[in-house]
Order: sequence, then C-alpha cells, then structure tokens
Amino acid sequence: MNSENKTCQNCKTDFTIEPEDFQFYEKIKVPPPTWCPKCRAQRRMIWRNERALYKRKSDLSGEEIVSQFPASVPFPVYSVQEFFARGWETPSLDYDPEKSFLEQVHALRLKTPQCALLTDLQSEENGSLYQNSASRNKNCYLVSASGDNEDCMYANNLDYSQNAIDALWSRYVSYSYDCAGCLSSSNIFFSTLCRNCEDGWFLYDCKNCSHCFGCVGLKNKSYCWMNEQLSKKEYEERFSVMLKELTPTRIEEYKDYLKSAKLKFPRKFSHSDAQSLATSTGDYLLDSHNVKQGFTIFYCENSKYVMKLIHGKECYDVNDWGDPAELCYESITIGKGAYKVFFSNNCWPECRELQYCDSCANCQHCFGCVSLKDKKYCILNKQYGEAEYHALVSRIVEDMKQRGEYGEFFPPTHAPFAYNETIAQEQFHLTETEAIAGGYRWSEPEERNYRVTLPAKDVPEHIMDVPDNITKDILGCDHLGQCDDGCTSAFRVIPDELQFYKHFGIPIPRMCFNCRHAVRMRERNPWLLWHRACQCAGKASQSGVYENMIVHQHGENACPVEFETTYAPERPEIVYCEACYNAEVA
Repeated sequence: MNSENKTCQNCKTDFTIEPEDFQFYEKIKVPPPTWCPKCRAQRRMIWRNERALYKRKSDLSGEEIVSQFPASVPFPVYSVQEFFARGWETPSLDYDPEKSFLEQVHALRLKTPQCALLTDLQSEENGSLYQNSASRNKNCYLVSASGDNEDCMYANNLDYSQNAIDALWSRYVSYSYDCAGCLSSSNIFFSTLCRNCEDGWFLYDCKNCSHCFGCVGLKNKSYCWMNEQLSKKEYEERFSVMLKELTPTRIEEYKDYLKSAKLKFPRKFSHSDAQSLATSTGDYLLDSHNVKQGFTIFYCENSKYVMKLIHGKECYDVNDWGDPAELCYESITIGKGAYKVFFSNNCWPECRELQYCDSCANCQHCFGCVSLKDKKYCILNKQYGEAEYHALVSRIVEDMKQRGEYGEFFPPTHAPFAYNETIAQEQFHLTETEAIAGGYRWSEPEERNYRVTLPAKDVPEHIMDVPDNITKDILGCDHLGQCDDGCTSAFRVIPDELQFYKHFGIPIPRMCFNCRHAVRMRERNPWLLWHRACQCAGKASQSGVYENMIVHQHGENACPVEFETTYAPERPEIVYCEACYNAEVA
C-alpha cells in the first residue's frame, strides 16, 4: 500500500494516510478516516468535561447534586450513588433499518440515565468533594482527571500525590503549590518540569536539586539562587528575607524573572526519554516504542494519534487512558482492559469488542449501547443471542456504510457538552464564533449571584496578616468574570487551604481556581507537531543568546539534526536536539 493524500471533510485541509495506517485499518476492519487527525481529536474531546461543574437536581430522587451536566441537558442524570446502585431499568430500542443508526443511538442516549460525575463511590466515601474524571482519592477538593491522591486541592491530571494545591500534570509530588509537569518532588512551589527536587521555589527544568530558588536547567545542585551558587548560610539568609517579603506582587515579579530567564537557556525539542524518541514522535513520551504523534504517553507501543494513554498497544486515535488498552480506535475515556473498543466514549473497565457505545462497564460484544453494565451481545441495549447478534451487527454495519456513517465517531451535535466546557477547548482553543462555525455548541456562563464580601484588592498582602475568619468570606477574582478562562468571578478559601498557605508563607491567591488553572495550562505546549532543525549553531545558539559551554559532536558547524517538536517555529525558545541539549544541561 502507498501513502494517500486526503482532504479533511471537516476543515478542508490536506492530510496523509500512510501505509502502516492502512494496515491498521485493515486489521481491525474499519474504513480509513475522512477527518484529519486534529479534527478527529477535537470531535472526541468534546465528549470529556473534566472541570465544569453544576448544581442541579437528580432526575431520580429530586435531591440537589453536583454534576458535570447542567440541568438543561435533555437526558436523565442520577447521583453517583443512585447510578451505581442500579436500582433502575435501562431502556432499549429495536433497530430500524430505515433510520440512521447514529441517530438511533442518540435517541437511546436521550432516554438513558447518565452518572452525574465520572468518579467512583470510594472517593466520595473518603471525603473527596467536587471531583470529576477522578477516582481513588482521599480527602481531596476540586480535583479532576486525577487519581490516588490524598489531601490535594484544585488539581488537574495529578496522580499519587499528597498535600498538593494548584497542581497540573504532575505525579508523586507532596507539599507543593502552583506546580506543573513535576515528578517525584516535595516542598516545591511555583515550579515547572522539575524531577526529584525538594525545597525549591520558582524553578524550571531542574533535576535532583534541593534548596534552590529562581533557577533554570540545573542538575544535582543545592543552595543556588537564580543559578548562582551560594553557601548554605547565604542561601538561608536570602530565603528568610524572601519569605518575609512574599506578596502577590513579588510572586509576579519572580514569575516574570523566571519567564525571561527560561529564554536564555536551551531546551530539548521533546519532553520525552531517549528510549522513546529513538522510535517515536510526540511529547511527554515515557518507555514507549513506535508511537507516532503521541502526547503524554506512558509504556505504549505501535500506536498513533494517541493522547494521555498508559499501556496502550496498537491503538489509534485514543484519548484517556488505557492502562491497559489494545487494538482500540477512535475512542475516549476507555481503559482497564479495553480490547477492540471502537467509536466509543467512557467505557471501562473490562470492555471488549464494543462499537458506538457510551458509558458502559464490564461489557462484551455490544453495539450502540448506553449505560449498560455486565452485558453481552446487546444492540441498542436490547439483548440478543450470540449468532443473532453477529448477524444483525453485520447488517447494521453495511447500512451504516451506505449512509457514510461507519468508521466515524459520534457527530459533534450529539455531544452532551458545549465546546468550551471540555478538554477540547483547553487543547485546541476556539472563540465562540469559531466554535459555532465549526458545528459545536457554546455554553454561556451561568448567572452567579455571589455577593463578594472581600474584593481581591482588599485581601492582606502577606499571609501572616490574613485573619482566620477569611474562610467565611467570598473573595472576588481579579478577573471579575471578564476573561475567557471560565472565571467564576468569586471563590472561597477553605480552612485546610488557609492552614497550608500559613504554614509555607504563601499569600492568598487573587484569582479563582479556574483562572489559576488556565494560566498553568498556557505554560504547556500544544498537542501539535512542527518539523524543525536544531538551533545549535556550533559555539552558540543561532540567535547568539546562549553560548555553549563545551564543544559538541558537530564541532563549530551548525547541528544538522531535524525533528518533530511541539515548539512552533515562531516561538522565542532556543530549541536543541537531544544530543546538544544533553551536552549543555543534562
């Protein structure tokens, strides 16, 4: 088979289907896609709302609940306890060959109860409040897409951590604040992309460092201040003064310094390990082999167009989360034993050979089913014998092919969320006009009748001047609901949070948790790749901003290495290949 150029039926841009892609599609017996990889990702991602929460009533009991679905959705929504109790009947439909099958699945979805939150009963019983797309957490507050944490707050994509506040895409961190992309670190604050660090403040890309402040690209260092080596006594004296003067204004000054300092040092073209980069392309790849265009990928192989996938094997176009998943295609939020799950949403655990299913658990050989559990050989939630099931599925697939439906994910118009409620907006940002023009819904902010009792400007600058009764106040967000970050306009500080701030000397934040999250998200590179060349020119970077410390393998000549990177060509960072980067900062 040869490569074939296609025009995306959605955005009309060109994309290429490679020979290995055709082999995969043939192996799982599906037609090649008609949408480009980016549009396919957006179409899937509008089915995953991690952070937008609403108060509404349960359609079963009438009790007030917290839900990822607003009261305006057209299908029934039950509380987590009610949904897992399964004390209700699941509706079903007979297949009608005169109608679109995807429309029939959607009609079934509108009649079938959905769980208010994507979580587990254990987390709620362990005191975790306002969490979604999260499980196995204890005493956590407003965490999303996170698991196995304890005493954490305002976190997204955080795992195996304790006492972390305002964390993003981090693992195994403890006693941290406002950190992103950090791993196996403790007592670390306002830091990004740090590994095995402790007692660090305002760090970027540091490894195995302790007692450092305002540093970039350090390895195996202690008692450094803005990349300057100090004695232990000198460092502690400066640090003591810094804490006494730490105010929101000072924090912004330190962040501005760090932002400027980062541009003076080279960074590796991909945040991935050497083993993965030998055969793969993408960003944040760990112990993976032959993964193409993968983003945040752990222990995967022979996969393509995958995002946030763990232990994935031969998967294409899959988001969230595997652990494991094999031979899955065009699906989102599937895992824990997923096998041959196609065109499906939120199907886990132990789902096998499912197509066009939504919110199913422990199911096998199901087609077009919604909210089923422990079922086999069902179509549109109706039970069939094994032989009858396979015969009818074959007929439905042929009918879908005739209508041009088979091989495509659910249409955007069927998604239960508006574009700006979902992870699609975080990764592929659109304005309201762009979203509507693209066929997506847009959600207007709920009218919030908060009575702000303490505007941000009136909060004491230093944490030691903050009274304990601030937890009774409603604080106003600095953005006043006027930004494009889902601003809640007001927020509270809870007692455990205040205790954390006072213990570490951190000022009360001036923005709501949504705005703080958006600021951290903007520090992450997009899930897109550009072809570029190493910017090492021999003795220095091409811009001359950075002078190399040693002679590289290519000598005084420009480095000839090219690569795929998430750093767009117009960005100001100095981007080196792995060899040049390692020669300087590893």
